[in-house]
Amino acid sequence: MAKHHIVQDKYLTQWRKSGTENQLNIYVIDENQIIERGPGWKGFWRDDFNVLEDDGEKSYLPEEVTAIIDTKGIEAIRKINTASEELLSGMDRSCVAFYTALQYTRTPRHREETNKLIEATTRHFMRKDLPSPDKVHMSKEKILEHNPQNKMESDALDVISKMTQEEINSQIFEAIHGDTVRVGLTKTGHSKGILKVGRHAEKIFEMQWLFLVAPEGTSFITSDSPCFAVSTSKLNGLLSPHSTVYFPLRPDICLYIKPSMKSKAEYYMKLDKGEVRNINSLILSNSHQCGMAKDKIHLEKLIRNFDYKNHRKSRDISISESGHYTMFTAK
Repeated sequence: MAKHHIVQDKYLTQWRKSGTENQLNIYVIDENQIIERGPGWKGFWRDDFNVLEDDGEKSYLPEEVTAIIDTKGIEAIRKINTASEELLSGMDRSCVAFYTALQYTRTPRHREETNKLIEATTRHFMRKDLPSPDKVHMSKEKILEHNPQNKMESDALDVISKMTQEEINSQIFEAIHGDTVRVGLTKTGHSKGILKVGRHAEKIFEMQWLFLVAPEGTSFITSDSPCFAVSTSKLNGLLSPHSTVYFPLRPDICLYIKPSMKSKAEYYMKLDKGEVRNINSLILSNSHQCGMAKDKIHLEKLIRNFDYKNHRKSRDISISESGHYTMFTAK
């Protein structure tokens, strides 16, 4: 199977220890330790992460799309000048908008949360529709009409052929009301989501951008989930008007966007070391499995009081009902 970066290697290279040493200071949360690896470290790779699962195709569109966005995006990011505080050209702004939407969409954290949401909604409504085994209406004959695609399906059909209809109903009911069967998108389904970044990028382009600038002697960290949104309300997401989006573009710049502010304006704000430290804590807490810092000493100080044992790789889904409405919220 092909393997693909969850975060662009050229983006990660900006955080290497020096211009000559191609190594990153990586804090692995599960192991609670800092290691040194290059931007090509296996922790940044996933099997078939951006590709459609179609054995008959040699060219996979999602990977081609991400390659274009990655190239144009990183070129535009490198043009940002914190000294002159010049505004980006329309083309460069568009490239950064696409890059931001892509980095939010394709991370493992986002995929996990998408699967959790799909599972929560599917289970919730199926359980309401099937409150007891006698409400299951899936005949044995209909199930056995399925043409098995592999040995696992063939073995399953063989077992079902020896069961009574009551036994089948009971097992379906237990699967829906239990916690053993997982529900989520296939890799193909997730990959198709990458093709929707254009509509997100268009809206990001229209928003007000604030480039937060780190002072000399400190820098922003990044993670394997570099672009994320936080919110004080139940509505949270890349485009939610209640959210604030953070995305460290480089060690010296963090993009800060409030989706509710739509002016296409760009501003620069110089932070002090304490403000940078607070944002770095936020970046680490919203990471998936690891964080990276240009300066090892800064990373060591940051993780000193970090509760790695209770770190959540992704948000959970809460369900609330109001009358006929059901709300599913990631928090």
